[in-house]
Amino acid sequence: MCTNLIITCSCGKEKANVMNKNNILPREAIRNLYCPQCSKDIIYNPEAMIRDNGWVIEYNLPLIEATFTRLNVNEIEITPEVIFDRGYCSWNGLTPKELDEGRKQRAEIVKLAKVDMKAYLEKLKNWGNQRMEELKKEGWRKAQHGAY
Repeated sequence: MCTNLIITCSCGKEKANVMNKNNILPREAIRNLYCPQCSKDIIYNPEAMIRDNGWVIEYNLPLIEATFTRLNVNEIEITPEVIFDRGYCSWNGLTPKELDEGRKQRAEIVKLAKVDMKAYLEKLKNWGNQRMEELKKEGWRKAQHGAY
């Protein structure tokens, strides 16, 4: 089980849903979060940061390394890519706003159940695959790598 963390970006205009796999890492594993707007003004450091479709997460790698050492999580190389792609600290879902956007889309689909059950079942059946394809086209990292 993972706790959903809501983190505000550096400029304060956006929020992201983030989760830490098995709650191993604390909230402080993310040093900074940058939305597409505020990420334009940063100096990108690939040794501590990961980009995803305009968003940038800056990890607190010394804290992550210390936590992994304390918990005997030795089998992985500690890089931003591994931390993000293996879900140790990444979006809760496929995008920073997946929980909210997915909920809204599902709510619209559920409305169909009251009027046309057949259309509802068909729409619900196809929605997940269509959403994944849309997110791949948009360039989201987890959709590209098939991680969720």
